Parts: sequence; structure tokens; C-alpha cells
Amino acid sequence: MSKRLKYVILSLILSLGFIFFVGLPYESRQYGVLVGLTLTVFCFWFGLGLIFSTDYWLRLWVVLLPLLLFLGFGMFVSLLGLEWWWNLGLTAIYGVINYFVFLAENVFMVALGFKTVPLYRAAYTISLVVLLLASFFLFNTILSYRWPFWINMLAVGGVGVVIFAYHFWSVAIELPDDGKDIEKWPFLLVPSWLLAELSLIFSFWPLGIFKGSMYLVVAIYLFSGLIWAEIRGRLFNKNWLMAAWMAGAALLSLLLVVEW
Repeated sequence: MSKRLKYVILSLILSLGFIFFVGLPYESRQYGVLVGLTLTVFCFWFGLGLIFSTDYWLRLWVVLLPLLLFLGFGMFVSLLGLEWWWNLGLTAIYGVINYFVFLAENVFMVALGFKTVPLYRAAYTISLVVLLLASFFLFNTILSYRWPFWINMLAVGGVGVVIFAYHFWSVAIELPDDGKDIEKWPFLLVPSWLLAELSLIFSFWPLGIFKGSMYLVVAIYLFSGLIWAEIRGRLFNKNWLMAAWMAGAALLSLLLVVEW
């Protein structure tokens, strides 16, 4: 069986698990989350040939993105309470996204170990887009619960650590030593703390759930670009200037869209 056919079949299996999850009653949703997470881990380990791998860190990195996608997209769709045909269409989209995630993770695995892969840039772009989508759905779900500000900070900061851990791994793969000689924690903790601070502000600002989630995703995009440049030794003044312009534009639009 070819890899592409295997990924198609596993994406269909994940889609079936997804439609089952969103169709569960609210009181059984926590069991559906556990089953969905387990199914996602198994499908990706099986599809990428890591079921019996002893590289436990690699097994962790390759499932972070699909787990974030399942949690974010699944909780987002289940909170909407849509009719079955909407859920069916969104399930199809979920399956297609998972197929592309399989392809991206396969490229990343080939790139490990001092190898140059022509498709790396395409795989990185796909993973970043999916990471931003999953982040939006997760933040939208967190803000939808209307928790106290300190819970929002902990939840957004915790999700941020996972997001930037995966992003660091996906960026460092292309380095000659896969990023083993780089101190990882500043690239995880500093942007996650800034995200938590933003969630604190949005907890008191009348911004709305959708807009707050979008601005958190914009922050992730900005931080990801700076991290990418720093890891590759390309963080020049023009990168800071571009990030400052984008941050200023985001802040201006934020001030204009807030209903005081």
C-alpha cells in the first residue's frame, strides 16, 4: 500500500471518529475527547511508522499538531450545535486537513538527520497554516466558556507552550543538527507568557470572542515569524521593523473594532 493511500484511509477513519465525537451528547463529551485523542495518536503513529519506534520525543512531536487540531476543531464545532449536514461538511474538511498534516509530518520525518528535503518549505507552510487554524479554534473555545481572567491566562498560556514547542521543532528540523544545540525554553515560554498577558487584557476588554481569538492568532503569527528568523540566524532589523508595523496595524484595528 502506498503512503498516500494509507494517509487517505487513516484520514477517513479520523473523520469517522470526528463525526462520532461531535454527535455525542454534552454529558458524554469528555469520554469522546479521550477516545478521539487516542484514535488520533494511533492513526498518526501507525501512518508514519512509529508504532514500535523507541524515539519517544519524535513520537510526541508528530502528534502535537493533529491533537491540537482535534481538540480545537472538535470543541469548536460541538459548541456550535449545528445540523447534521453542517457537521458532515465540516467533518469532510477535517479529513482533508488531516491528510495534508500526514503529508507534512512525513516530510518532516524525512528531513530529520542532516537531510535536505525540497518539499520542506511546503510542509512547513502547511503545518503553520494548520497550527494557526487549530490555535483559533482552541482560543475561541477557551474564551467561549467565559472563565475568570486567571483561568483564561493559564489555559491560553498552556496551549501556547504546546503551540510553540511544535513550531520550534518544525523550524529546527532544517538545521544541520535538528536544533539540538539551541536552548529551547525561551522560544516556548516567552511567547506563551505574552499570549497569556494578551488573554488577560481580552478578559476585561469588550472585544468579543471571535475578535479576541483572531488577535491571539495574529500574535502567534508574529511570534512565529520572529522565532523562525532567530533560529536561522536571520533576525535582522528589517524583521523587527516589519513585525512592529504589523503589530501596530493590529493594535489600530483592535481599537477601531472595539464597541466601547
